[in-house]
Amino acid sequence: MGLLGKTRVPLNGRHYRHALQPPFKTLHAWGRSGCELHFPLFTGHFFLRLSVLSPGTDCTTDCVLFDLDGTLADTAPDLVAALNSVLSSNDREEVELTTARWWVAQGSIGLIQKSLHMTAEEANSSPYRQQLLDAYASNVCVRTRLFSGIDCLLKRLESRQIPWGIVTNKPARFTTPLLNQLELERRAEVVVSGDTLRRAKPDPLPLLHACEVIGVKPSNTVFVGDDQRDVLAGQAAGMATVGVTWGYSRPEDAKSWGARWIVSNTPELIKVLGI
Repeated sequence: MGLLGKTRVPLNGRHYRHALQPPFKTLHAWGRSGCELHFPLFTGHFFLRLSVLSPGTDCTTDCVLFDLDGTLADTAPDLVAALNSVLSSNDREEVELTTARWWVAQGSIGLIQKSLHMTAEEANSSPYRQQLLDAYASNVCVRTRLFSGIDCLLKRLESRQIPWGIVTNKPARFTTPLLNQLELERRAEVVVSGDTLRRAKPDPLPLLHACEVIGVKPSNTVFVGDDQRDVLAGQAAGMATVGVTWGYSRPEDAKSWGARWIVSNTPELIKVLGI
């Protein structure tokens, strides 16, 4: 662990390797500690890629990917405020944040469906849904904040030069300005929005794309999310998965997701990641 942040340097802003020529004993020690040694043909150097081996697990972490809403950021206050502005302007009864935050994981369709007692099909085609999207676009980051401990967690990853990224089903129309205001856009190695590709979570395609952009193996990547679709996507991509219970799914439901780990706070997540 003491080597992290000292021997890896960024290459083209994406990969983290360093050309070295240490003695054989050092090579042997690094190999036993979980480092990956790369020997390109026709060179006198090898390339070292350091990984974090989570204590008490067999999870080698080269990269961590995160869901956004309910995992990194508490976006419910602004989403529910946008919903209430639509309800109020249409002479409908507003909803309480404590009730509606559980609907956020279902997106704009779920918010309209639950608040106006519609079917999913009715909510999808309802003019109220477009009004909600427009209202939210104008106020995407008024009360939204990172969850407690998230900034510290991300800084730990960055100090160890472990790349991290965001894979969300949120459309780029909202993702980009939100991440800019949260000052995460430039820090993340990759951001995949819900409309970046032809398929979104629970399909594994967005996660596999994120790994390809960063240049890491899915098998050495951990995906962290607050919904069953995150776990399903991560598993389908061949990643270790972590379910968090501070988001927009009922904590008691998390046990049924099949995630490798379930954590209830960021210190627990930091421990799982071994950082």
